[in-house]
Amino acid sequence: MSLQVLSIAIYNRLGDRRDVHFRPGKLNIVTGKSLTGKSALIDILDFCLGRDKYVVPSGVITDCVVWYVAHFVLPHTQIIVGRPAPEGAASTTAVFLEVGGQLTLPDFSALKVNSNTSALEQYLSDAIGITGNEHVPSEGQSRQPLKANVSHARFLLFQPQSIIADRDILFFRQKEQFIPQSIKDSLPYFLGATGDDQYDRLQQLRRLRRELKLRERRLDEEKALRGRETNRALSLYTEAQECGLIVSTAPAPSEFDEIVEVIAPLSALQPRAPELESSDAIRSLSERRDSLLAQMRDIQSEIEAARAFTAAQDAFSSEANTQRNRLTAVNLFGEDATGHKCPLCESQLSDSVPKADAVRHNLSNIERQIGAASRQRPRLDSFLNEREQALATIKQELRANRAAIDNLIERQEVLQRERTRQQEQARVLGRISLFAESVQAIKEDSDLQAQIRELQRQVAALEDELSEENADDQLSSRLQLLGMDMSKWAKEMELEHSEWPIGFDLKNLTVVAHRASGPIRLFQMGGGKNWMGYHVAFFLSLHKLLRQFSRPVPGILVLDQPTQVYFPAERVEDRSVDELPDEDQETVHRLFKIFYSFVNDLTPHMQVIVTDHADLNEDWFQESVIERWRGDKKLVPLSWITPEDGEISDKVDDGD
Repeated sequence: MSLQVLSIAIYNRLGDRRDVHFRPGKLNIVTGKSLTGKSALIDILDFCLGRDKYVVPSGVITDCVVWYVAHFVLPHTQIIVGRPAPEGAASTTAVFLEVGGQLTLPDFSALKVNSNTSALEQYLSDAIGITGNEHVPSEGQSRQPLKANVSHARFLLFQPQSIIADRDILFFRQKEQFIPQSIKDSLPYFLGATGDDQYDRLQQLRRLRRELKLRERRLDEEKALRGRETNRALSLYTEAQECGLIVSTAPAPSEFDEIVEVIAPLSALQPRAPELESSDAIRSLSERRDSLLAQMRDIQSEIEAARAFTAAQDAFSSEANTQRNRLTAVNLFGEDATGHKCPLCESQLSDSVPKADAVRHNLSNIERQIGAASRQRPRLDSFLNEREQALATIKQELRANRAAIDNLIERQEVLQRERTRQQEQARVLGRISLFAESVQAIKEDSDLQAQIRELQRQVAALEDELSEENADDQLSSRLQLLGMDMSKWAKEMELEHSEWPIGFDLKNLTVVAHRASGPIRLFQMGGGKNWMGYHVAFFLSLHKLLRQFSRPVPGILVLDQPTQVYFPAERVEDRSVDELPDEDQETVHRLFKIFYSFVNDLTPHMQVIVTDHADLNEDWFQESVIERWRGDKKLVPLSWITPEDGEISDKVDDGD
């Protein structure tokens, strides 16, 4: 048993409740006069099944009712859905939801909003068994993929008074924008043409396609690598030779495998760069050199000063010797020389002549100074000799220091070149290692093509299962079954064109009779009796098929005023079947008998609710009547209606 209705309840502002109880798995007839609220039952059920828009007919119902509640039943659980009437708004998402094993209609005080229509839609979809599904539009279509849910199932449940005999419209809400396409996209799933596991298989197909694409890309990369791998291997071999990793001078091998055999083992090498000489040694030698240079400058200054002193002393001695020689070269004075007589010409002078002993005294001083200078000369020569030897020693040490520094610098340069070579080797080894890994990966993935072939096989199989052609075949099969039952009921109702095969045109959402001269669609069949009859034939056939294949659609069909086509408009207020012509009376009896037999054949999986004026004097009909709304009996109790509400109801029809 799928989802069915146990009861509908309405509440007024004072908390009073009006219940309408239904029997699951049975034909439920609400019979009564016009303007009693019968037609509003469809809008209340639609609202309680999650519709946001508030479409209950304006009038007494909308003026008096503040909460609408529907009590649903499933095989192992019951569901109560309450919807508050929106105040001053055209829609609401507020929901009261209660789920349990055995439930009763709640008191007014218990009605509190605890959910929303999105959550209700998801819960009801899961509850009736709608599994993951997705209708993907054909290539080139701009609309988004559609996932069928309970909101799409509602289009299959209701036939309001304005639709049940419409020649152009077959489905509930079909005139609304986007609804026809939603019906076309979701109906194949509800019919079972796409399978309940279609969504899972579609996701599996997407995953397999993704894996296949990755492996094909990898194979393409490996093919491209194979196309240039010999040149790459040869290039690495040459680089390894140039940096000293390969010392052989023999020509490089020409075959890829031979080159790999030589260079691949090199990837295991770990070159260690040499350590450079410590800079402390050079710094120490440089400091020593600076110290020696300073010493050398000091000694050179001392030597220069000593040599300058020697030169000055030599000049003095030379001058003094010259003077002494002059004085001693001639014996100018005798020992007794006095007076004013010139010692040269012995002539008389005006001034007295220096004394000879003074001259002799000066000469004695000069000789003494020359002697002192002569005595200092050996020591000065000894000092100069010692300084020059020290200078020679420092120069020799400086030469040794320079040689040591040059040697260190040369070693550093050699080590640096070696370090650069080691770094180049490391770079080449890194490239060789990467190359060796890629070669190994190729070897390890040698079965890649086999994997690709297997994935291609799985993808092709799923594509075949999910192909439009296969889905079309499945859908065509289900529509054939649907048409067979439509033809049967069309004959039972003695509809025009029923002698021809009857079917459903999914593309145009209409009924079609396949006449030999060409198809006849619903709008061409003429007459309200035919339009109503084919509506009924289609929806009975549809729900029989849904129940036959246990499809996730509520087992509810609500038909509003199916007999309206038998009554002229001027007699709308007082429709009595007994006053109809015998042929029409028989047709009405036959119609309700079809409803009764249809439900009994499918019990307990199908519930049909009919609201109509007809009240047949047949036991099976009377057994099916759940309420009669005649006289003061209506959907909204008269006690709820205030004088103001009555004035409004006189102006606005609140539904049939």
